[in-house]
Amino acid sequence: MKKIGLISLFAVALLGACQSPSETSQETTNETVRTTETSTSKEEIGSSSVSSNETASSAETSTGTQENSTQTAFEQLQKEYPDTPMPKEIPVGSSNLNIAATMTKQGFSVLYYQSEQALPLNDASLNQAEPIASYLYQDDFASSQETLNTIQPFTVDTGGRQVDLGYNIVGYQQGAAGSSILEWQEGNWRLRIRASNIDGQDPVPLAKQIVTYLESARLPAPEKVGTIEINMTDGTNQNTRIIWQKPTTVYTITNQDSMNALKMAVSMEQQ
Repeated sequence: MKKIGLISLFAVALLGACQSPSETSQETTNETVRTTETSTSKEEIGSSSVSSNETASSAETSTGTQENSTQTAFEQLQKEYPDTPMPKEIPVGSSNLNIAATMTKQGFSVLYYQSEQALPLNDASLNQAEPIASYLYQDDFASSQETLNTIQPFTVDTGGRQVDLGYNIVGYQQGAAGSSILEWQEGNWRLRIRASNIDGQDPVPLAKQIVTYLESARLPAPEKVGTIEINMTDGTNQNTRIIWQKPTTVYTITNQDSMNALKMAVSMEQQ
């Protein structure tokens, strides 16, 4: 009986020894699978996060590009130079207004173009086009006298033939070398129109149109003086030049159309 008992105990011990490594191996395998699954899950989450960030970044870039493409050249100009005084109205009729702008040593220069196709600000093709108008902003003069030296204002010659321009404003007209010159003054503004006698041009109707317009529209107020010079024989953007000064600043507008030049200047009255 003792022998049978010992044999039975030995058999049980042997059986336990044989089963232990297998169970341990299975547990290790299960743990490895769980670890691998956890690692894979983390990688998937990380990959998903990177993908989401890339998508968001791409969306932001796309949105910015879309905004630029939908903005007009004038809107782009205002966005890039929000603190620079400039005309708010540049008449071009039913055409598109295109713009080239640059900073200068003393301020800011803008050229305006009229064309069928809308172009982004400073489009390279504008280098081959003729501007219809321009604007020059010059700042940081040392004194009012320096601004006056830049403007070089003319003096209205009251020795010519008097012309009633309406609204109690009198102009003075005289001829010189085939030209007819009409001058008058409104407040601190001095105005001059030069017409060609040879071409049969008459400055009086245009002068009356300007006087009537300025009865309801206000030009910017110069510190001391502003001048408007119109050359009816000039078909370029230099046809009309409007220039005025503040204590340290000079503003210059040119346009191939006299009334449009005035509208540009009037649009700056509140600045």
